[in-house]
Amino acid sequence: MIKSILLSGIALVAMSMFSGCQKEMVDEGPNTPNTRPLTAQEEKTVASSNDFAFRSFAKLSEAEGAENVFISPLSISMSLGMAYNGADGDTKEAMRQTLGFTLPTDDEINKSFKYLDALLKGIDKKVVFTSVNSLWHSKEYQLQAPFIKTNQTYFDATVQGLDFASPTAKDQMNNWVKSKTNGKIETIVDEVRRDHILFLINAIYFKGTWTFPFDKKLTKLGPFQLENGSTVTPDFMAMKNGEYLHYQDEQLELIDLPYGNQQYSMTILVPGRDRTVQEVAQELNAARLATLLANAKKTTYELYMPKFKLEYSKELNDMLKQLGMGIAFTGQANFSRMVEGHGNLAISEVKHKTFVEVNEEGTEAAAATSTGVMLTSLPPSVRIARPFVFLIREKSSGAILFIGKLMQPE
Repeated sequence: MIKSILLSGIALVAMSMFSGCQKEMVDEGPNTPNTRPLTAQEEKTVASSNDFAFRSFAKLSEAEGAENVFISPLSISMSLGMAYNGADGDTKEAMRQTLGFTLPTDDEINKSFKYLDALLKGIDKKVVFTSVNSLWHSKEYQLQAPFIKTNQTYFDATVQGLDFASPTAKDQMNNWVKSKTNGKIETIVDEVRRDHILFLINAIYFKGTWTFPFDKKLTKLGPFQLENGSTVTPDFMAMKNGEYLHYQDEQLELIDLPYGNQQYSMTILVPGRDRTVQEVAQELNAARLATLLANAKKTTYELYMPKFKLEYSKELNDMLKQLGMGIAFTGQANFSRMVEGHGNLAISEVKHKTFVEVNEEGTEAAAATSTGVMLTSLPPSVRIARPFVFLIREKSSGAILFIGKLMQPE
């Protein structure tokens, strides 16, 4: 009988668009950024996570063509990072290479995730960032003690045994997911099969508001030209009295819109005339982004951009195989450090779900990753009216929480 383990990661970004949610973010004191220098280990972890973000996004963007894409590389890295703690041999090395881990020891890799998580949670009083993890296993199987301890120590993972034969097992996990993602991801587990023995779930929640909100009274329909030459007319938001970073050359235009005390931001990259979003995606890497941001200048030009909402769902198997993790999906996979008495485990599927909505007050987004394992020149105003790449990131660490492309506003 083939047994399988399902590992799931959930990430949510919700930037306060609802008055009821805003109240919990009110703070009368100064909102000074609570930043600190990153340790060498943290710098390497951010670099590896961001490198994975650019590589995975480029692959998915190419595969999806004219379709919208939105992923949370931080969630995927953390979910697979927990699974990495159960891997060994060539499988472990393949995951290390794919995820871009460069730290010499597992202990340093795990510590850096823990410390980065703590840093992201305390930077901005007007931005809520939470990250929680859980392990849900069949009561018929026993997880290895070191595997449990490592994920409890560094990922603060709670451990819960369930009767996987019961129809309520799926509901318990999905209810947990729904509560941790403010209702935006209602389900991540579609079914609990007889060959499932474990689910690992990572949930990230982020909520904030634009530093300079758009004026709702100025929102109106406007033309947005698609790459195929046709035009749609979404609602365009207008910012008359804001301040943001801006850069433009023949290749692309960059707009960096801050949230809260300006440590978190949405970075938008619009291709230059006669260039495509995919060309921007293929060229984008840490050095390229750093150069663009370094050349950007603060501006107060009026800004117009579309409101949009999109949902994205994708199985990531092919992308991860292309990036070098193929062995983890085969009978040669080695996850011998995960479950007592079952060393011949292999990944069966990696699923990812996301949600994002951008409006005048801020941004709301959600992402879910499920990994199954089985045995075996500046104008007087700036108008974003063409498809673009966008990122949600934290500036002091450089961590990318989300990355995507908007090909058509919905």
